[in-house]
Amino acid sequence: MGGIWSDTMGLINAFISGPHALKPDGENPAVVRTNVGVPAVGLLNQGTIQHVFNPELYEKEPFYFGAVGIQKDLVRGHCPSMFANDEEHRRKKALLVDVYEQCQLPTLILNQVMSHYQEWSRLEAVPDFEDRVYHVVSEALTEAVFGRKVDGRLCLTWLNGLLTNVKTWIPMLSMARQHRLASQALPKLFKAIEEAPKYEDLAQLCRTHDLEVEDGVFTILYATLFNACGAVTAALVSSVARLHTLSDTEKNDILQPTLQALEKNQGISGESLGEMKTLESFVLEVRKGERVFGSCFWAQRDGSVFPDPVRFRWDRFLDEEEGGGQKKHLLFPRGSWTETSDFNNHQCPGQDIAFFMMKAILAVLLCYCNWELAEAPVWSDNTIRLGRPDRPVSLTSFKFNSEQAKRVLGL
Repeated sequence: MGGIWSDTMGLINAFISGPHALKPDGENPAVVRTNVGVPAVGLLNQGTIQHVFNPELYEKEPFYFGAVGIQKDLVRGHCPSMFANDEEHRRKKALLVDVYEQCQLPTLILNQVMSHYQEWSRLEAVPDFEDRVYHVVSEALTEAVFGRKVDGRLCLTWLNGLLTNVKTWIPMLSMARQHRLASQALPKLFKAIEEAPKYEDLAQLCRTHDLEVEDGVFTILYATLFNACGAVTAALVSSVARLHTLSDTEKNDILQPTLQALEKNQGISGESLGEMKTLESFVLEVRKGERVFGSCFWAQRDGSVFPDPVRFRWDRFLDEEEGGGQKKHLLFPRGSWTETSDFNNHQCPGQDIAFFMMKAILAVLLCYCNWELAEAPVWSDNTIRLGRPDRPVSLTSFKFNSEQAKRVLGL
């Protein structure tokens, strides 16, 4: 199934049809031999993924997600942890664990949220809402990691140029432009990091894990701006859009326990976020050899483990069964949601931080903000949008009750 023409047609079909290219004409296979720009075997339900797909045994292709890869010049030739294998992966994973364990997030998140929400509320409209969400997330997390926030616009420009290395002869003019802009942003971005207060401490951590400093810094940079900030932004944008689809009663069922947890604990903390069970369930509902991939999209729609899988049910994950309940069936790109990250597996080392940020930012948004969407959101399973509606989310108005938020959050 390989070759320039079959790879090209597979890539085009994957872009147009998304995950439905794996299940044509209403078919429901558990395994499919396919071409998504490269020949691959797709595992499409919980059973085949659990039986066949052992993340401990696969070998990752450096720099690539199948047919799409990151531009090596934008990471100066250094392979990020998520694409690395064996000892290189273990060293880089250990570095990330140490870096993220030292992050102090609650105050930094609140400061960024307050600043950005106040700015949004002074605007007549927020047409670039998705970009602005990334700015909030990236500025909070870069300050936590590097000791000084890095301009979110600079971070986003670099991010937008990363995944523009496509295995195809088809000209990609828009991607070429994004790559060029990212190349121009990289020196400024790296200079900001080198001048940040925590840079020398991070450099020492790199050496401790037997990594060259530049290699280690790009490992941290990629994991922070791409893995963490990119994923959190997509989830937050999708959450705002999904709230539009809920009834007033359903919204209130999420809002009231969230507000009570904030007031009881006087702000954002691990304790207050841990008590926001309804908000947590809502967020979770939103998120060598042959190439083998497990389709998270279809595994999360497996009717044998998720009743009524296609319908959006914000309360699906409120169950507290022994063994993780419905949560244990959630699959993320590097393993199960309930799997603990360690040096030898491929689970995300910043998953807890990412989820903390999602809940904290969304909690303040839900409790103290009002907004209007420019248009009703529509989803047609376009995987390029990473769970967000087909069209970019923009706001015609945004109001933030900053005084009430300050009072409750103790600011």
